[in-house]
Order: sequence, then C-alpha cells, then structure tokens
Amino acid sequence: MAKLGVLAACLGLVALAFACGGAGGKKVVTGVIIDVQASSLTQLDSFTLRSNDGETLEFRIDPDAAFDPQEGLFPSHLRTHALAAEQVRVFYREEGGELLAFRIEHAGSRTL
Repeated sequence: MAKLGVLAACLGLVALAFACGGAGGKKVVTGVIIDVQASSLTQLDSFTLRSNDGETLEFRIDPDAAFDPQEGLFPSHLRTHALAAEQVRVFYREEGGELLAFRIEHAGSRTL
C-alpha cells in the first residue's frame, strides 16, 4: 500500500509540473503591460509586463509567433491594453537568458 501512495504522489508532482509550464520550458504569467517597444505599426520588438506578483518582466517576441495574427502580438493592440491597464496572460519560454513571448491572451482566457 505504501508503494501505491508514493506512486500517486509522484504522479501528482509530474502533473503539477506540466500544469505550471514545466514541460518544454513553456511558462505563463498574468499581469499588466506597462511598456511597448515597436519599430513600426506592425512590428512588435518587445514589451514589459508587471506581473500580479509585482515582478517586472521584459519580453522579446518569439520569432515563430512574430507575424501570426492568431497570437495577439501587435503593437497597437498591446498599447490599447496598456492604456486600459487590462490584465493579460503571456505564454512564453526562456532561451539564452531572454523571455520569448509566443502568445498573449486576455486574463479572461480569450486570445487577443
């Protein structure tokens, strides 16, 4: 019986790791966009988010998502959310010490 309890605990930890973004290095953070850097009306370079935990995080854009209209990575749209101080959820990964955003959603789970 003790082995079954240990197995259940291990499976629970694995499930928790996947739910928290541990698989493949993908992570999620929720907060408010406080700055947007863009080289044109359509080219988003980076943005800064103040997380609900009070952290300030700077994100670059994942090259694979940069021009995908489904991912909500447009300067004007992010600036609108920044001005309104609306909560967003950023899906990202870390690579080479940088945070690379590949998707942004309204905190209410609707894609921007």
